[in-house]
Amino acid sequence: MGSETMKEELHCSSSSSGDEDGDEEWKAAINSAASTFPGCSQPNPTPTPASDDDDEDVKLQPQPIKHYQIKAQKTLDDILTKSLDMVESSDPIDAIDDDPVLNDGGVRLFKQAPVGIVFDHRVELKGPKRKPRILPGEAIDEKSKKFKRRLQSVVVEGTDILDTAKDATQKSLSKLKAKEAAAKEAAKREEERVAQLKKIRGERWLPSIAKEMQVKSRVR
Repeated sequence: MGSETMKEELHCSSSSSGDEDGDEEWKAAINSAASTFPGCSQPNPTPTPASDDDDEDVKLQPQPIKHYQIKAQKTLDDILTKSLDMVESSDPIDAIDDDPVLNDGGVRLFKQAPVGIVFDHRVELKGPKRKPRILPGEAIDEKSKKFKRRLQSVVVEGTDILDTAKDATQKSLSKLKAKEAAAKEAAKREEERVAQLKKIRGERWLPSIAKEMQVKSRVR
């Protein structure tokens, strides 16, 4: 009887160890298949706290990848390989941008959009469009009359300005005095003419002449 019980125990232990080996082989096969597909990552194992409760240990253990996840990943890879055409070239292809790069110190959200935010406004001074034509100058003789005349036309002295101002003042005063003298002379001649008319025509026309004289005096 003792030998039979020992055989049964050995058979049970071997069968249980065989099941565990089969589970481990199956998990390893699934993990190796999942690692061959890009984008499918294995879950990171979380540390399991030491506890006597078997249910908590089962919950904290990493879950293996399901069969439907592997199938979905394979289907997605097939769609991508059919829709995308990968071209290998030894020469690198540079993207040619027709639009010049504007270094205006701003933030551009899209390629064709205007600059929305400008950090610093740059003030660029625009020079002359045409290149100035510089001709060789003539030899200058400082002792010549031409050079002296040009120098006098450019140089300004304070005494010359004062003299010119005094001359202009005297001219304006003389013109004003001549104008006043001419006005007085005209008034005197008019008075003499009126006095002569009084003697010739009498005193009847005096009121009308008086009005005309008043109007002329006001106008002056």
